[in-house]
Amino acid sequence: MDNEVGMRREGESDDFTHLVERAAECLGTAGKLLGDQTCDMRSSALSVSLAMARRRLARVLTEGRVTGTDIEDACRVLVRIEHLEEQFAKAEAIRPVAEVVEAHDAALQLRELPPREIIESAPEVVCTALPFARSLISAVSGTRWQPRRLYLRPELDGSPLDFSDYVDSAELSLVDAPLETELVRRRVPALVAAPADDNRTHREMVSASRTSAYVAAPVMSGGKVIGLLHADRPGSTEALDPGDRDRLDTFATILAIIYEQAVLKHRLQLQRARIEKSFDATQAMLNRISKADAILSRRAEVSADGAVGKPDDHHVVELASVLTFREREILSHLATGATNSQIARALVISEGTVKSHVKAVLKKLHAPTRAAAAALYSSQARRPR
Repeated sequence: MDNEVGMRREGESDDFTHLVERAAECLGTAGKLLGDQTCDMRSSALSVSLAMARRRLARVLTEGRVTGTDIEDACRVLVRIEHLEEQFAKAEAIRPVAEVVEAHDAALQLRELPPREIIESAPEVVCTALPFARSLISAVSGTRWQPRRLYLRPELDGSPLDFSDYVDSAELSLVDAPLETELVRRRVPALVAAPADDNRTHREMVSASRTSAYVAAPVMSGGKVIGLLHADRPGSTEALDPGDRDRLDTFATILAIIYEQAVLKHRLQLQRARIEKSFDATQAMLNRISKADAILSRRAEVSADGAVGKPDDHHVVELASVLTFREREILSHLATGATNSQIARALVISEGTVKSHVKAVLKKLHAPTRAAAAALYSSQARRPR
Protein backbone atom coordinates (compact mmCIF):
# COMPACT_ATOMS: atom_id res chain seq x y z
CA MET A 1 0.00 0.00 0.00
CA ASP A 2 2.77 2.43 0.96
CA ASN A 3 4.53 1.72 -2.34
CA GLU A 4 1.33 2.44 -4.23
CA VAL A 5 0.88 5.74 -2.40
CA GLY A 6 4.50 6.67 -3.06
CA MET A 7 4.16 5.86 -6.76
CA ARG A 8 0.98 7.87 -6.97
CA ARG A 9 2.55 10.94 -5.37
CA GLU A 10 5.56 10.67 -7.60
CA GLY A 11 3.19 10.56 -10.57
CA GLU A 12 1.33 13.59 -9.25
CA SER A 13 4.62 15.48 -8.91
CA ASP A 14 5.58 14.56 -12.47
CA ASP A 15 2.15 15.68 -13.71
CA PHE A 16 2.57 19.07 -12.04
CA THR A 17 6.05 19.44 -13.51
CA HIS A 18 4.66 18.73 -16.99
CA LEU A 19 1.83 21.16 -16.31
CA VAL A 20 4.35 23.89 -15.43
CA GLU A 21 6.36 23.12 -18.57
CA ARG A 22 3.25 23.30 -20.79
CA ALA A 23 2.21 26.57 -19.14
CA ALA A 24 5.65 28.11 -19.69
CA GLU A 25 5.62 27.02 -23.34
CA CYS A 26 2.12 28.41 -23.84
CA LEU A 27 3.06 31.72 -22.21
CA GLY A 28 6.07 31.92 -24.49
CA THR A 29 3.86 31.55 -27.54
CA ALA A 30 1.38 34.09 -26.17
CA GLY A 31 4.23 36.51 -25.52
CA LYS A 32 5.32 36.30 -29.14
CA LEU A 33 1.79 36.95 -30.37
CA LEU A 34 1.45 39.89 -28.02
CA GLY A 35 4.94 41.18 -28.69
CA ASP A 36 5.74 40.92 -24.96
CA GLN A 37 8.14 38.38 -23.40
CA THR A 38 8.02 39.73 -19.81
CA CYS A 39 5.65 37.13 -18.30
CA ASP A 40 6.60 35.83 -14.83
CA MET A 41 7.64 32.22 -15.46
CA ARG A 42 8.08 31.17 -11.82
CA SER A 43 5.91 28.17 -10.98
CA SER A 44 4.29 30.06 -8.10
CA ALA A 45 3.24 32.87 -10.47
CA LEU A 46 2.15 30.85 -13.51
CA SER A 47 -1.55 30.95 -12.66
CA VAL A 48 -1.49 34.75 -12.52
CA SER A 49 0.59 34.97 -15.72
CA LEU A 50 -1.85 32.67 -17.55
CA ALA A 51 -4.84 34.77 -16.47
CA MET A 52 -3.15 37.97 -17.64
CA ALA A 53 -2.17 36.40 -20.99
CA ARG A 54 -5.73 35.12 -21.51
CA ARG A 55 -7.27 38.52 -20.89
CA ARG A 56 -4.78 40.29 -23.20
CA LEU A 57 -5.24 37.76 -26.01
CA ALA A 58 -9.01 38.03 -25.74
CA ARG A 59 -8.79 41.81 -25.89
CA VAL A 60 -6.51 41.99 -28.95
CA LEU A 61 -8.70 39.44 -30.74
CA THR A 62 -11.92 41.31 -30.05
CA GLU A 63 -10.31 44.62 -30.98
CA GLY A 64 -9.07 43.16 -34.29
CA ARG A 65 -5.42 43.80 -33.55
CA VAL A 66 -4.40 40.29 -34.66
CA THR A 67 -4.41 39.59 -38.37
CA GLY A 68 -3.74 36.83 -40.84
CA THR A 69 -2.52 33.47 -39.65
CA ASP A 70 -1.87 34.91 -36.20
CA ILE A 71 -5.61 34.91 -35.55
CA GLU A 72 -5.74 31.10 -35.74
CA ASP A 73 -2.62 30.78 -33.55
CA ALA A 74 -4.02 33.25 -31.03
CA CYS A 75 -7.33 31.36 -30.79
CA ARG A 76 -5.49 28.06 -30.36
CA VAL A 77 -3.28 29.53 -27.60
CA LEU A 78 -6.32 31.08 -25.92
CA VAL A 79 -8.05 27.68 -25.73
CA ARG A 80 -4.85 26.09 -24.38
CA ILE A 81 -4.54 28.78 -21.71
CA GLU A 82 -8.13 28.21 -20.56
CA HIS A 83 -7.48 24.47 -20.34
CA LEU A 84 -4.25 25.04 -18.39
CA GLU A 85 -6.03 27.40 -15.99
CA GLU A 86 -8.54 24.64 -15.22
CA GLN A 87 -5.71 22.21 -14.52
CA PHE A 88 -3.90 24.71 -12.29
CA ALA A 89 -7.16 25.35 -10.40
CA LYS A 90 -7.53 21.63 -9.81
CA ALA A 91 -3.91 21.34 -8.68
CA GLU A 92 -4.37 24.26 -6.29
CA ALA A 93 -7.54 22.67 -4.89
CA ILE A 94 -5.83 19.39 -3.99
CA ARG A 95 -2.54 21.01 -2.94
CA PRO A 96 -3.50 21.58 0.74
CA VAL A 97 -4.50 17.93 1.15
CA ALA A 98 -1.30 16.76 -0.51
CA GLU A 99 0.76 19.01 1.76
CA VAL A 100 -0.96 17.67 4.87
CA VAL A 101 -0.30 14.09 3.79
CA GLU A 102 3.30 14.97 2.96
CA ALA A 103 3.89 16.51 6.41
CA HIS A 104 2.10 13.64 8.13
CA ASP A 105 4.23 11.02 6.40
CA ALA A 106 7.40 12.99 7.13
CA ALA A 107 6.66 13.02 10.87
CA LEU A 108 5.88 9.30 10.87
CA GLN A 109 9.53 8.62 10.01
CA LEU A 110 10.29 9.41 13.68
CA ARG A 111 7.75 6.98 15.12
CA GLU A 112 10.12 4.18 16.19
CA LEU A 113 12.71 6.43 17.86
CA PRO A 114 13.05 7.03 21.63
CA PRO A 115 11.80 10.43 22.90
CA ARG A 116 15.17 12.22 22.93
CA GLU A 117 16.06 11.08 19.41
CA ILE A 118 12.65 12.18 18.12
CA ILE A 119 13.39 15.76 19.17
CA GLU A 120 16.96 15.72 17.87
CA SER A 121 15.99 14.17 14.51
CA ALA A 122 12.94 16.35 13.80
CA PRO A 123 14.82 19.27 12.11
CA GLU A 124 16.62 16.89 9.73
CA VAL A 125 13.33 15.29 8.67
CA VAL A 126 11.84 18.76 8.13
CA CYS A 127 14.66 19.57 5.69
CA THR A 128 14.85 16.22 3.90
CA ALA A 129 11.15 15.33 3.58
CA LEU A 130 9.67 18.83 3.30
CA PRO A 131 10.67 21.80 1.09
CA PHE A 132 12.86 23.56 3.65
CA ALA A 133 16.63 24.00 3.74
CA ARG A 134 17.13 24.89 7.40
CA SER A 135 15.23 24.00 10.58
CA LEU A 136 15.58 24.64 14.30
CA ILE A 137 13.79 22.97 17.20
CA SER A 138 13.73 24.62 20.62
CA ALA A 139 12.48 23.78 24.10
CA VAL A 140 10.08 26.12 25.89
CA SER A 141 9.67 26.27 29.67
CA GLY A 142 7.88 29.23 31.17
CA THR A 143 9.47 32.31 29.60
CA ARG A 144 12.65 30.43 28.74
CA TRP A 145 13.36 29.63 25.09
CA GLN A 146 16.22 27.18 24.62
CA PRO A 147 17.37 26.31 21.04
CA ARG A 148 18.16 22.59 20.99
CA ARG A 149 19.03 21.39 17.50
CA LEU A 150 19.76 23.11 14.18
CA TYR A 151 19.89 21.24 10.88
CA LEU A 152 20.92 22.58 7.48
CA ARG A 153 20.98 20.87 4.14
CA PRO A 154 24.54 19.76 3.24
CA GLU A 155 25.05 22.56 0.73
CA LEU A 156 24.66 25.11 3.54
CA ASP A 157 27.10 23.49 5.98
CA GLY A 158 29.95 25.83 6.83
CA SER A 159 28.28 28.79 5.16
CA PRO A 160 27.42 32.05 6.97
CA LEU A 161 23.89 30.61 7.28
CA ASP A 162 25.19 27.93 9.65
CA PHE A 163 24.73 29.52 13.09
CA SER A 164 25.17 26.30 15.08
CA ASP A 165 27.66 27.94 17.45
CA TYR A 166 25.05 30.49 18.41
CA VAL A 167 22.39 27.79 18.91
CA ASP A 168 24.70 25.70 21.12
CA SER A 169 25.29 28.57 23.55
CA ALA A 170 22.04 30.56 23.34
CA GLU A 171 19.65 30.88 26.28
CA LEU A 172 16.86 33.18 25.19
CA SER A 173 13.86 34.78 26.83
CA LEU A 174 10.45 34.88 25.22
CA VAL A 175 10.08 38.34 26.70
CA ASP A 176 12.44 39.50 23.94
CA ALA A 177 10.43 37.71 21.25
CA PRO A 178 6.77 38.85 21.23
CA LEU A 179 6.07 36.90 18.04
CA GLU A 180 7.24 33.59 19.51
CA THR A 181 5.44 34.47 22.75
CA GLU A 182 2.26 34.78 20.72
CA LEU A 183 2.89 31.33 19.23
CA VAL A 184 3.13 29.90 22.74
CA ARG A 185 0.14 31.82 24.07
CA ARG A 186 -2.25 31.29 21.16
CA ARG A 187 -0.78 27.94 20.02
CA VAL A 188 -0.91 28.90 16.34
CA PRO A 189 1.76 28.83 13.58
CA ALA A 190 3.21 31.94 11.96
CA LEU A 191 4.65 33.09 8.64
CA VAL A 192 7.18 35.91 9.10
CA ALA A 193 7.78 37.48 5.70
CA ALA A 194 10.28 40.17 6.80
CA PRO A 195 11.88 39.30 10.16
CA ALA A 196 14.41 42.15 10.06
CA ASP A 197 11.61 44.70 9.80
CA ASP A 198 9.27 43.00 12.28
CA ASN A 199 9.61 44.40 15.80
CA ARG A 200 8.00 41.29 17.27
CA THR A 201 10.91 38.98 16.36
CA HIS A 202 13.95 38.18 18.49
CA ARG A 203 16.50 40.61 17.09
CA GLU A 204 19.57 38.63 18.15
CA MET A 205 18.25 35.37 16.67
CA VAL A 206 17.27 37.06 13.40
CA SER A 207 20.70 38.63 13.13
CA ALA A 208 22.56 35.40 13.91
CA SER A 209 20.50 33.32 11.46
CA ARG A 210 20.47 35.92 8.66
CA THR A 211 16.99 34.75 7.77
CA SER A 212 14.98 36.71 5.23
CA ALA A 213 11.70 34.91 6.01
CA TYR A 214 10.68 31.97 8.16
CA VAL A 215 7.76 29.89 9.35
CA ALA A 216 7.29 28.71 12.92
CA ALA A 217 4.94 26.32 14.72
CA PRO A 218 4.40 25.33 18.37
CA VAL A 219 5.03 21.77 19.55
CA MET A 220 2.51 20.74 22.19
CA SER A 221 2.43 17.97 24.77
CA GLY A 222 0.05 17.43 27.65
CA GLY A 223 -2.03 20.42 26.62
CA LYS A 224 0.83 22.94 26.75
CA VAL A 225 3.54 24.19 24.40
CA ILE A 226 6.84 22.46 25.14
CA GLY A 227 8.79 23.60 22.10
CA LEU A 228 8.97 25.61 18.90
CA LEU A 229 9.83 24.50 15.39
CA HIS A 230 11.31 27.02 12.93
CA ALA A 231 12.11 26.51 9.24
CA ASP A 232 13.12 28.56 6.22
CA ARG A 233 14.65 28.39 2.72
CA PRO A 234 17.65 30.74 2.77
CA GLY A 235 19.02 31.58 -0.66
CA SER A 236 16.01 30.17 -2.49
CA THR A 237 14.07 32.09 -5.14
CA GLU A 238 10.86 30.42 -3.91
CA ALA A 239 9.30 32.66 -1.28
CA LEU A 240 7.68 31.12 1.78
CA ASP A 241 3.90 31.15 1.68
CA PRO A 242 0.97 30.18 3.93
CA GLY A 243 1.20 26.64 2.55
CA ASP A 244 4.69 26.34 4.03
CA ARG A 245 3.38 27.60 7.38
CA ASP A 246 0.54 25.08 7.40
CA ARG A 247 2.84 22.28 6.26
CA LEU A 248 5.20 22.90 9.19
CA ASP A 249 2.27 23.19 11.60
CA THR A 250 0.95 19.81 10.48
CA PHE A 251 4.38 18.28 10.96
CA ALA A 252 4.63 19.82 14.46
CA THR A 253 1.19 18.45 15.38
CA ILE A 254 2.05 14.88 14.32
CA LEU A 255 5.49 15.25 15.92
CA ALA A 256 3.86 16.08 19.26
CA ILE A 257 1.61 13.02 19.07
CA ILE A 258 4.52 10.74 18.21
CA TYR A 259 6.61 12.26 21.02
CA GLU A 260 3.84 11.71 23.59
CA GLN A 261 3.45 8.11 22.47
CA ALA A 262 7.21 7.54 22.73
CA VAL A 263 7.32 9.05 26.24
CA LEU A 264 4.42 6.83 27.35
CA LYS A 265 6.05 3.77 25.82
CA HIS A 266 9.35 4.59 27.57
CA ARG A 267 7.62 4.99 30.92
CA LEU A 268 5.78 1.70 30.52
CA GLN A 269 9.04 -0.04 29.67
CA LEU A 270 10.67 1.36 32.82
CA GLN A 271 7.66 0.33 34.91
CA ARG A 272 7.74 -3.15 33.42
CA ALA A 273 11.46 -3.45 34.19
CA ARG A 274 10.85 -2.40 37.81
CA ILE A 275 8.02 -4.91 38.18
CA GLU A 276 10.13 -7.70 36.67
CA LYS A 277 13.01 -6.82 38.99
CA SER A 278 10.69 -6.83 41.99
CA PHE A 279 9.19 -10.14 40.90
CA ASP A 280 12.62 -11.71 40.51
CA ALA A 281 13.62 -10.54 44.00
CA THR A 282 10.38 -11.87 45.48
CA GLN A 283 10.84 -15.19 43.71
CA ALA A 284 14.39 -15.48 45.02
CA MET A 285 13.16 -14.81 48.56
CA LEU A 286 10.41 -17.41 48.20
CA ASN A 287 12.97 -19.92 46.98
CA ARG A 288 15.17 -19.27 50.02
CA ILE A 289 12.22 -19.59 52.37
CA SER A 290 11.17 -22.82 50.66
CA LYS A 291 14.66 -24.26 51.10
CA ALA A 292 14.72 -23.19 54.76
CA ASP A 293 11.31 -24.79 55.36
CA ALA A 294 12.54 -28.02 53.79
CA ILE A 295 15.60 -28.07 56.10
CA LEU A 296 13.45 -27.37 59.16
CA SER A 297 10.96 -30.05 58.17
CA ARG A 298 13.73 -32.65 57.96
CA ARG A 299 15.09 -31.59 61.33
CA ALA A 300 11.63 -31.73 62.92
CA GLU A 301 10.71 -35.22 61.59
CA VAL A 302 11.03 -36.92 64.96
CA SER A 303 8.03 -38.78 66.35
CA ALA A 304 7.46 -39.67 70.01
CA ASP A 305 7.39 -43.44 69.42
CA GLY A 306 10.47 -43.40 67.16
CA ALA A 307 8.52 -44.48 64.06
CA VAL A 308 10.35 -42.11 61.81
CA GLY A 309 13.69 -42.90 63.28
CA LYS A 310 15.84 -41.90 66.19
CA PRO A 311 16.98 -38.32 66.00
CA ASP A 312 20.66 -37.64 65.84
CA ASP A 313 22.83 -34.56 66.23
CA HIS A 314 23.11 -34.12 62.46
CA HIS A 315 19.38 -33.59 61.91
CA VAL A 316 18.26 -32.08 65.22
CA VAL A 317 19.89 -29.13 66.85
CA GLU A 318 19.37 -29.18 70.60
CA LEU A 319 18.96 -25.56 71.53
CA ALA A 320 20.08 -25.99 75.11
CA SER A 321 23.33 -27.57 74.03
CA VAL A 322 24.35 -25.00 71.42
CA LEU A 323 22.89 -21.75 72.73
CA THR A 324 23.68 -19.81 75.85
CA PHE A 325 20.91 -18.82 78.22
CA ARG A 326 20.84 -15.28 76.85
CA GLU A 327 20.77 -16.56 73.25
CA ARG A 328 17.81 -18.78 74.12
CA GLU A 329 16.08 -15.77 75.59
CA ILE A 330 16.73 -13.85 72.40
CA LEU A 331 15.39 -16.75 70.31
CA SER A 332 12.23 -17.03 72.39
CA HIS A 333 11.49 -13.39 71.64
CA LEU A 334 12.34 -13.90 67.95
CA ALA A 335 9.72 -16.65 67.86
CA THR A 336 7.05 -14.10 68.80
CA GLY A 337 8.03 -11.90 65.86
CA ALA A 338 9.56 -9.20 68.05
CA THR A 339 11.95 -6.70 66.48
CA ASN A 340 15.46 -6.01 67.74
CA SER A 341 14.23 -2.81 69.35
CA GLN A 342 11.41 -4.62 71.16
CA ILE A 343 13.75 -7.37 72.36
CA ALA A 344 16.22 -4.76 73.65
CA ARG A 345 13.52 -3.06 75.69
CA ALA A 346 12.20 -6.36 77.07
CA LEU A 347 15.65 -7.57 78.19
CA VAL A 348 16.94 -4.13 79.13
CA ILE A 349 19.97 -4.35 76.85
CA SER A 350 21.16 -2.29 73.88
CA GLU A 351 19.86 -2.89 70.39
CA GLY A 352 23.43 -3.46 69.23
CA THR A 353 23.80 -6.28 71.75
CA VAL A 354 20.57 -7.81 70.47
CA LYS A 355 21.88 -7.70 66.90
CA SER A 356 25.08 -9.51 67.99
CA HIS A 357 23.08 -12.22 69.81
CA VAL A 358 20.73 -12.67 66.82
CA LYS A 359 23.69 -13.07 64.49
CA ALA A 360 25.20 -15.70 66.81
CA VAL A 361 21.90 -17.57 67.09
CA LEU A 362 21.47 -17.77 63.30
CA LYS A 363 25.04 -18.95 62.86
CA LYS A 364 24.82 -21.68 65.56
CA LEU A 365 21.48 -22.98 64.28
CA HIS A 366 22.57 -22.78 60.62
CA ALA A 367 19.38 -20.82 60.03
CA PRO A 368 19.32 -18.53 56.92
CA THR A 369 16.72 -16.14 58.38
CA ARG A 370 15.13 -15.03 61.65
CA ALA A 371 11.94 -16.77 60.52
CA ALA A 372 13.81 -20.05 60.03
CA ALA A 373 15.33 -19.81 63.52
CA ALA A 374 11.92 -19.02 65.00
CA ALA A 375 10.39 -22.03 63.22
CA LEU A 376 13.14 -24.28 64.60
CA TYR A 377 12.49 -22.96 68.10
CA SER A 378 8.74 -23.58 67.73
CA SER A 379 9.23 -27.10 66.39
CA GLN A 380 11.46 -28.03 69.34
CA ALA A 381 9.08 -26.41 71.80
CA ARG A 382 6.33 -28.73 70.50
CA ARG A 383 8.48 -31.85 70.80
CA PRO A 384 7.51 -34.33 73.52
CA ARG A 385 9.97 -34.27 76.39
